[in-house]
Amino acid sequence: MAQYADEFIDRLHLVWGPGFLSPGGPEEVAEVTRGLDLKDARVLDIGCGTGGPSIALARDMGARVLGIDIEPQLLDRARVLAEQADAADRAEFQQVTPGPLPFEDNSFDVVFSKDALIHIPDKQALYADIMRVLKPGGALAASDWLSGDNADKDEAFQHYLSLVPLDYSMATAGQTADVMRQAGFERVETRDRNAWYAEMAPREVARIEGPLRERIIEVSSAETYEKWLAIRRALASAAQSGGLRPTHLRGYNPTAA
Repeated sequence: MAQYADEFIDRLHLVWGPGFLSPGGPEEVAEVTRGLDLKDARVLDIGCGTGGPSIALARDMGARVLGIDIEPQLLDRARVLAEQADAADRAEFQQVTPGPLPFEDNSFDVVFSKDALIHIPDKQALYADIMRVLKPGGALAASDWLSGDNADKDEAFQHYLSLVPLDYSMATAGQTADVMRQAGFERVETRDRNAWYAEMAPREVARIEGPLRERIIEVSSAETYEKWLAIRRALASAAQSGGLRPTHLRGYNPTAA
């Protein structure tokens, strides 16, 4: 993953709130984990970023969270925000390197991720490793940016990909479910959130164009603002065309015999 500059983090926080690098805030974290009892559950947050989801899991749902990311500057922000939210006793953060998860088998009750799995190209290895660190009966509850079935022919989606500076590895919901099952997950579910985000994305663009414009320029520059606005407009179009499909993922480690 390309490194997040401080001004890029500041831009995302202005749009989505402190600690969040993708849309929906604590409400979307609650949607991703709907139906799971997380009270005192040991939760691994993969790609925790600046900690907003981890803090929500700990503060609002009573989980004991370990957030991991490869970028130390994100984790520094996460620790500060956890302290400010009085959640530091239940949300801790650890830097890791790309590759296998550095944890023993059967370590976590739940593995969570919010819109970060897109950056990991080897999905088979990823889901197999998540299965390995989950306790028997444990759950994967995640959201991720997926692509539509005909995204390769979707002009709006392809235009968006041509503008984004980060490396993305995107699959369809069907492909993702197949890989999860191959890794051993049972009761695999994918819940399409395209309609939700296709409605939200234009409102985000309107805020960036209007009330947030000067604040974004203040933390970056006018040139950066214009480039980023073009990306946000393209993203909204890709969501509305159906090429970009945010999706909730759920699967379970089979209970031990």
